[in-house]
Amino acid sequence: MLCPHCGSYAGENDILCPGCGALLNHGENREEGVRAIRQGRRARNASAAAAPRAASTGKAGASRIYVDPVAKQDTKEVPLYADPQVFNADGTPLVTGYDRPSRSVYGDTTRQQTMMPAHQRRKHPLSKHQVNWTHVAIVLFVLLVAAVVGVYFFLTKTDDGQLVMARFGQDATAAAMWEVGQEVMDTGDIDRAITMFETAVEKDGEENINVSGLLTLGSAYEAAGRVDEAEALYRSIYTDIVPSAPEAYRNVIRILLASDRRAEAGELMQTAYEATGNNTFRQQRMELLPQSPMVDLTAGYYTEKKTITLASPQGYDVYYTFDENAVLPEEGTLATESIHLDEGIWNLRAVAVSGELVSDPLKASYKVFMPSPQTPGYSLQPGTYDRRQRIWLRPGKENEKDDDITIYYTIDGSTPDADSPVWTGEPFYLPSGRVTLQAVAVNGNGKASNTLTVGYKFTFNPQPKKYYRVTDTANGLTLYSTTREDFFKAYGQGISMEEVWLKGINEVCQKYNYNWGHATMAKTKNGWVLAELYFTTTQFSGPRSTGIGSTENDVVSQFRDAGQVASPSGNRGLYDDDSYGTGKIYQNADGTRTIRYVAYTADSHEWQLDYELNTSGTVAAIRMLYIP
Repeated sequence: MLCPHCGSYAGENDILCPGCGALLNHGENREEGVRAIRQGRRARNASAAAAPRAASTGKAGASRIYVDPVAKQDTKEVPLYADPQVFNADGTPLVTGYDRPSRSVYGDTTRQQTMMPAHQRRKHPLSKHQVNWTHVAIVLFVLLVAAVVGVYFFLTKTDDGQLVMARFGQDATAAAMWEVGQEVMDTGDIDRAITMFETAVEKDGEENINVSGLLTLGSAYEAAGRVDEAEALYRSIYTDIVPSAPEAYRNVIRILLASDRRAEAGELMQTAYEATGNNTFRQQRMELLPQSPMVDLTAGYYTEKKTITLASPQGYDVYYTFDENAVLPEEGTLATESIHLDEGIWNLRAVAVSGELVSDPLKASYKVFMPSPQTPGYSLQPGTYDRRQRIWLRPGKENEKDDDITIYYTIDGSTPDADSPVWTGEPFYLPSGRVTLQAVAVNGNGKASNTLTVGYKFTFNPQPKKYYRVTDTANGLTLYSTTREDFFKAYGQGISMEEVWLKGINEVCQKYNYNWGHATMAKTKNGWVLAELYFTTTQFSGPRSTGIGSTENDVVSQFRDAGQVASPSGNRGLYDDDSYGTGKIYQNADGTRTIRYVAYTADSHEWQLDYELNTSGTVAAIRMLYIP
């Protein structure tokens, strides 16, 4: 409803007007709807017009019932627009003052002021207290402590706080040091960044290594010109921490190339490729190093001798080896000409060299196994014969049509080799006594067949002579038995003496020179004995009536001779027996010849007898030698 005094709106449950404090009458003049809403302005205008009329006529207008708030039971009817008046219980007006106007109501021409009794107006008491500055100080202190604690926890317990600490150069976590160090490095303060990075490394320790941070530290070292430290750091990363870290390899390779250490860079590229599997390292290495050498023969199996040639595609030097333990190129051979491969297995390795750069090795394996010819055939069956026989040799059936087969043979008891007689296609005779025929076939590749061995016994005359033996002496002198004293008694002490070494004797010997030759004495546990006798005059005679001036035939006829022909070199075997010894004629390069006999003793020593023939074919000197 609207207050009839001031026109203020009041709720249905309000007793007093919230605007002027007047008592409200909910039962009279109650309007509803739009009319009630419009009543406010019109009611005020009506009240303003009615007040002067009532005053001039002396008639009271509308009245209202006022309930005495003291008595709470007696009422007075008062004019609706009269000044508010409070009455006592006996009906007499209560003299009360009005301390303030509650509202002014304006009409068309008249202003009316409505006053509210003092005992009905709302009171708002104001407490007046003195300020307690101690309490204020305590509150401020608490707030300060809380702020300090908050700042402390922010700086020490949060990541952002640690960054702040690091930026101000205070101790902080490793993560903060890494981040702030990067910030500092970006500003160009490299030395300070290095210090912060090194501190971060120490804080991380060995159990929490920051590889990315270490790489950044290496970059800082490089920026500061500390390249050696950077290289050592990068190497430690892939050596001790992460062998498969490609960035560490790249950085070291870059440093090596920048310092012209290309050979080391090439080796590291190979190591990096093997450790990381990153093909870029292999490609980089191929671009850096020389290309591997080339060979003109494909590796494989061959049945004949081969020749290979090595070359570098880029014209560099090529070093090769067939030794699997050799180090290339240091222990290799410089390839300047073709290489011949005989029979066997050849594991070739070769590298091309350009300055200090060495290519990857060329590897090739060659297996050369040439077919061997068949064992030669023969015409005389083994057995005993009482008459002189001749014999033919021939190649094996599979080699009958081969024109590169050579047959070497012996009948003196020795094993045939390249210094043995060559069968020319003509038959030859076998001597009296026990004869062992041996023969091998050799093809054009030098491949030898198995050895043919056939034994015969011939009983016809004349029977062969005896082998040379230790009982064959010169002038009764026995090697390693005749003492120095006995020799001096017979031949004197010579014209001079010198110390010499003889074959097989571990101590120095004494050589006494004479006008007929010399005699050499060796020291034994029993004293000095004769170890060598060499003479060139007829003062001494050789064994079996041989001596100075004898012809080759005179000498050979006194000892066993199997009748073997000379080899292509001119040497001729006389006999070869494992139990008795050997006899052979040697053709010397100066045109002279030497007849040599060797006798085996029961205690495994040797007695050697040499006849030295001059170009005329006669004996010029005889030498007897003891070989322990």
